[in-house]
Amino acid sequence: MPVTQHLTHTPAQPTNTPAQPTLAPHHVHKHNPAEVLLTGYDTLRPDTYTVTAQWPTHHPFYTPTPHLNDPLLFIETIRQCFPLLAHNAYHLPHGHHLIWQYLTADINPHAMHHTPHHPTHLTLYITCSDIRRRQNGHLTALTLHAIALRNGTHLGTAQTRFSAHSPTIYQRIRGNHPQTPTTPPPPTHPTHVGRHHPHDVVLSPTPHPHHWTLRNDTTHPTLFDHPVDHTPGMLLLEAARQATHATHHHNNHNHNHNTALNTGTSPRPTTATATGTATATLTRTPTRTPRLTTPPPYPTHIHATFLQFLEYTTPTHITTTTQPGPDTGPSATTTGTTTHITATQNNQTAFTSTITTTPHP
Repeated sequence: MPVTQHLTHTPAQPTNTPAQPTLAPHHVHKHNPAEVLLTGYDTLRPDTYTVTAQWPTHHPFYTPTPHLNDPLLFIETIRQCFPLLAHNAYHLPHGHHLIWQYLTADINPHAMHHTPHHPTHLTLYITCSDIRRRQNGHLTALTLHAIALRNGTHLGTAQTRFSAHSPTIYQRIRGNHPQTPTTPPPPTHPTHVGRHHPHDVVLSPTPHPHHWTLRNDTTHPTLFDHPVDHTPGMLLLEAARQATHATHHHNNHNHNHNTALNTGTSPRPTTATATGTATATLTRTPTRTPRLTTPPPYPTHIHATFLQFLEYTTPTHITTTTQPGPDTGPSATTTGTTTHITATQNNQTAFTSTITTTPHP
């Protein structure tokens, strides 16, 4: 029989189950209780656990788009599992620092539908491996493997690894870095990165295509829920997602522009009216209508590697390249497109990510 821990625990819930109480924020390294997504955990056997989670009907940052839950809500759920288990199952003292090393996640979009009137309940089956400890028994690193179900339906899988460091060792690693961020540069247009509000945009435009400057806005209530001395991992993942969306937007805009030029839409010669005002009309070939809009792509695979800390006081550059699937082109309907994202600082690569998207289901 599973051992129920002394934390709030709820089993898997039907779709219409009302909201359940979540864990205290310190269990998942959050300050705001509204940001906590986990409700409890059970020990099945050594290094094997179930974790229960619920997603709110509305999150101020991880918003549905347009009728599916945000894939980064799944990533944040996985991230919260690590401090929960590190402190409670592996007895890591609070105050130790967790450093992200890598993440790989696959998401089933058909299980990500948003229910506006009831929270979404998940059960995660987690196995921990490659566990490292110091001589005093304190955890130093762990790999977490997770399978997530929603009412018995497979929602996604993830594998991630963190390292853990005492305050003394963390200070030795970080040294004396300024902790006061500079004013972030202006945001790019929200619709270009799949956002509705400029405050949620983490990319600033540059003159070069597929190249942005990262915005460290420490006033953001979700990405900077509590003070940190470097760019948070979830902000980098959000930057990767927004850069992927912006790249798709740019490529699709160019594709639609070229399509319009080649489908019979052309100006007639300019004529003059009785008032002397020049006018022109458009004629369109009726049998060929260009597809000018497509829904935003949906991330189904995310891989990220965190190579080094990113500092507030130094510009971080985000760049992308794309690799279309066999059914190539922005209007592909059956295969995904892979975007490679790189974050560099002082000409050194600090973060890489690969995001595969599919047309919105």
